[in-house]
This record gives sequence, structure tokens and C-alpha cells, in this order.
Amino acid sequence: MSDPAFQQLVESNRRLTETVEQKVGEIDQKVSSSINEMENLVASGLETMTAHAIEGHKKAIEDASGGKNTIIVDEQGNPNVMVRIPRFNYEDLNAAVIAKYGVDLNLGSGTPTMFMSNGELKRDLYIGKYLASSGKNGGCAVVGGAQPRTSVSYDAAKNLCSNKGDGWHLMSIHEWAAIALWSLANGTVPRGNTNYGRSHENKLETAPRADGGIPGDASGTARTDTGMGPATWSHDHTNFGIQDLVGNVWEWLDQMMLSNGQIIATNDNNPLTPEEQWQRHEAFFDSTSAANTGTGNVGQPILSNEIINRNGPLDDDSYNYPYTHNGHFASIQKSDTYKASELLRRLLIESASPDTVQGALWVRNYGNRFPRRGGYWNNGSNAGLGALTLRPHRSDSSGGIGFRPAFFA
Repeated sequence: MSDPAFQQLVESNRRLTETVEQKVGEIDQKVSSSINEMENLVASGLETMTAHAIEGHKKAIEDASGGKNTIIVDEQGNPNVMVRIPRFNYEDLNAAVIAKYGVDLNLGSGTPTMFMSNGELKRDLYIGKYLASSGKNGGCAVVGGAQPRTSVSYDAAKNLCSNKGDGWHLMSIHEWAAIALWSLANGTVPRGNTNYGRSHENKLETAPRADGGIPGDASGTARTDTGMGPATWSHDHTNFGIQDLVGNVWEWLDQMMLSNGQIIATNDNNPLTPEEQWQRHEAFFDSTSAANTGTGNVGQPILSNEIINRNGPLDDDSYNYPYTHNGHFASIQKSDTYKASELLRRLLIESASPDTVQGALWVRNYGNRFPRRGGYWNNGSNAGLGALTLRPHRSDSSGGIGFRPAFFA
């Protein structure tokens, strides 16, 4: 091969090599770009898949429950399994109670206050199926099989609920009482964890304890996981009802308080009403005892239009003075001058008959007291849908105190 021909071949090979290297570089750049694009698609797809997974789970729950349950994701990104409460009427509740038990609870007629907010009818109302548990972003979730979020004060519970977004609020005394009355009328009053991980009424009904302990063992922490009891621990005795209303942990409720013994509550279910605008009712908890020393139980509360026996100093929120107790809220004495209140009957603060839901009443008629209902894992027969403690101040918290979110759609 002549030198010119050889040089031409070398030059051709050089140009071919440069072209190949250029093409390989372009291919590498395109591959790298494609990989980046794919990674971005996968990253965005993960969020999409999570949303799809939640939607799939939501549809499965709605289908299985016949629309009774759904999942609502709050603004903090926490899932909440909620029970939809359909509207009903007081006169129908009352008629059902009369038919079933032969008792007239004098509930009146019309739409229950739980469905009314500042006089406006709320079409869709959802109650947490479970007690609140810990969630992400400093919030709370409503899921089954978790330990309840406890050791929260009244204000902390309210904030944890309202921080979930518009429509979210701490379950109110209006909601609790209407659901309790519905359960009574329906013949599905729930039992619960009232005897150290089991029901005191049926000791074969159990749920897993926080400490892994034996049901009925009085030592340790007998708080149970959310929704892990039998169907009879729900408000409608099905797996789709509101779980653990009775026993396990006390539940803070909103829109009612006791101020130096006077009952103060909203007239309907409006969580946005400031405390100072709550209605002062002509109803007080007097005491059968004038004792104001010691810290124990000194007698029984009396519903009255005035207080004759106050068991501690005015405006004193402490626990340094006595309280009163009655084993059944509906059996408390009423003074001769007390004027019965339809609203307070509807809120299960008073009752036209002792033949209603069970639960004890505890009262401190001095200082500001905020309500908890349902009872505790060792309260036995003192627990129940009617159980109401008006001993706590707003900052009280312990491992036996929890809360439940509710939602206006």
C-alpha cells in the first residue's frame, strides 16, 4: 500500500473514531438524561402510588362497610378512619326507648344538636372510629391497632384536632350524648375495657394490653390497642361502629364546662364558639356535704338552681379540696327548686329516668372543670356511656386520658 493511500486510511479511521466517540458521548448523555427522567418519574410515581393506595384502601373500607366507614386524610397527611353518622330525630329515639324499655326520657323532637352548628344543619358528620393515636408532622391519626395518644391536656386535645384542618374538631358533648342515646334506642349499648384489659360485664371480652399483661391483672398498664376488642365494644355492635367509647381511657369532650359549680355549654354543636360565649345555664351541682377539707369523696352531687354547699374555694382549680360522687349520673338528687332542662337531658347531664345508659358522676363544684366521659380501664360499673367526670382542670393529663377527633364535611 502506497504512503498516500496508507495516510488516507489512517485519517479515515481517525475521523471514524472521533465520530464514534461523539456518538457514544451523545448516547451516554441521552442515557443519563433518560435515567434522570425515569428517576423523577419514579419519585413522583411514589406519591401517586401512595395516593392510589389510600384511595384503594378507602374504597375497600367503604365497600366493606356499606358506606359506614371511610378514610379522610387531614392537612397534616395523617389517615383517619371515620364513621359516618346519618341524621336521626329525637322523637324517634324517644319512641324506640319507650318501645324497648318502657321509659320516656323526655327528649323532645327535632334534629339532635350534634347535627346543628350555630343553628345551621350539618349534612355530613363523621366521628373517629378509634381514639386518636400518634401521627406524623406533630399531629394525630385515627387508625386501628395502635395505642391511644394519651397524656394530653384539654387544650392540647383541642389543638391536635383543629390543626388537622377545616371541619376538624374535638368530639363534643353533643356528639357523644346523641350517639349514646342512639345506642340505647338501638339496643347496642357497648361494653369495653373496664376491668384491666377485659369487660367487667363479660370477662371473655378482651383486647391486647399495652404492657402485654394478662386480662384482669390489676398491675401494670392495662390500656388496650384501638379497636382490638370485640364488636360489642362498638356503638352499633358491628365491626364498623365507633370503637372503645366505654372504658380504656377517659375522653376529653368539648363545648361544656363547670364554672364554680354552674353548668356552661353551647346550645348546639359549634366548635368555633369561644368559651366566653358558651351559655350559662340555670343549673348547678350542689353537694350533700358542706365539707371543704381533705381531697376525697364527701358526699353526692345535687342538681339545683343554686349552690348551698361548695366543697372548695371559688375560682380554685386545684385538687386540694373534696369532690362528690354518684355511681349513676341519672340517679342524682334534684333540689325542689331545680327546673329540669331538655338540653341537659339531651346531653346526658341529667335524666328523666334512671333507666338509661350507665356511668358514674364525679364533681368538684369549685373552679373551672372540663368534662371527660366513658371511663377508664379499671372503673368497672362506674364506666359507661353516661360516665362523666367533672373533677379535672383543663391542664390535667395522664396515661389514662385520651381524645377522639370529629369532622364536619
